[in-house]
Amino acid sequence: KRKITHDESLRIKLDAIEKVLQKNADTRRFFDFIASREELLPELANIDTFQQNVWKSHLKAQEHLFEYVVTRFEDTESRRKTIEEQAVNESTQWEKVIDIFNDRFFVPFRLSAKNRHRVILGQESVLELTFEFEEGDETTDVEREELLKVLSNGEKKALYILNVLFEVEARKAAGRATLFVIDDLADSFDYKNKYAIIQYLKEIVNYSDFKIILLTHNFDFFRTVVNRNVAGYGQCFMAQKDAGRIVLNKADHVNNPFINLFKRHFFTCGMQRIASIPFVRNILEYTKGKTDEDYKVLTSLLHWKTDSPSITNRDLDRIFADTFHGQDEESWGSPEDRVMDLLNQQAEEAVSAKEGVNFENKIVLSIATRILAEKYMITELNDPQFVERITRNQTAELFREFKNRELGTPESQKILEGVSLMTPESIHVNAFMYEPIIDMSDTALRKLYRQAKKLESQPSGDENSLGNLFTF
Repeated sequence: KRKITHDESLRIKLDAIEKVLQKNADTRRFFDFIASREELLPELANIDTFQQNVWKSHLKAQEHLFEYVVTRFEDTESRRKTIEEQAVNESTQWEKVIDIFNDRFFVPFRLSAKNRHRVILGQESVLELTFEFEEGDETTDVEREELLKVLSNGEKKALYILNVLFEVEARKAAGRATLFVIDDLADSFDYKNKYAIIQYLKEIVNYSDFKIILLTHNFDFFRTVVNRNVAGYGQCFMAQKDAGRIVLNKADHVNNPFINLFKRHFFTCGMQRIASIPFVRNILEYTKGKTDEDYKVLTSLLHWKTDSPSITNRDLDRIFADTFHGQDEESWGSPEDRVMDLLNQQAEEAVSAKEGVNFENKIVLSIATRILAEKYMITELNDPQFVERITRNQTAELFREFKNRELGTPESQKILEGVSLMTPESIHVNAFMYEPIIDMSDTALRKLYRQAKKLESQPSGDENSLGNLFTF
């Protein structure tokens, strides 16, 4: 101390140090602490080493807490490895879903997931897919947004199905009882992808924890679902609107209604007898051609021709027996009655029938409505030569000429336009394509039939001509 006191330069440095140490409360406490612990002074020569020694001393003093932290860290590390191993195993489920998609659906790309472990660990919430676009022998990775620009609507829907697959497989793995409500799943798909979906649905219904309510407007899809045993025939219903409510009726006419229903009741049920006419006519067209005389007779029962009023049930029985072997002994109860009278009778029954699918009723109403419309237009045109020249699309040709000659009233033209739009698909049906008539409202056809009947009271060139042509 004497040496410092007598050395002016050292005294000045000490004064500066003392001034700093007395600057504030923290430095004064530090000064008091150091003043009584001279053994610490050499430690200050290397501050980094001093800091390490302080921490070591603190950890030694709290050794039980230190050991607690280390143990917990080691336990967590072990648990983390266990979770990662589970994630690796669970990642096979993600891969399974992607494999299902890649193997079953026909799209111009292949899928893979690059962050599946992080998703399963909860580190990321959304699975990040990579898309490998394929064209010929060439492949390239593309972003989802760019891919969507080149996919068709059906291919885009197939990509959407991927979300459904993930959900289903996750629930299957968890053993969760689930009710799936699936609404028009197959819309916009091409046939290959539609059948892939149907096959997957079949696997779902075979899983004990899963139940499905399948809704569709697509009759072909409905029929395929039944034929592929996704749903039993007895489990299928058709929904119809009835007086402000929805009525569920047992499904009918899923498979070839002509062979399985109409043909069997041709000689006993008037509604199904009339409804069979377009089916039989189709068969004659396929087997004998449009020049066949019987084909022409049946055409006169679907369009108004000069011979339409004279065709009897005996004529219809003969054509049916000639077309289908083993029917020679069968006959209609009133063979001499005119088919057009039977058509009129059945149409009136169809108008007052209960609401429902009414497949045969729709065919009968459509035929009767078109006959009424054509009779009215032929009477108004009053041009037999023009009518005789029509060889195809008679309703459309009559309506075109009817408008060109500015005949009828705005109301009658509107009715006739409705006939041209609504009735063809309900008449020219066959075993392979009759979805339009299922989709068409029974109520709409009834209304159109009633409107067509009103055409009889419309003014015409010859007030007796319509009645002379045909009387209902």
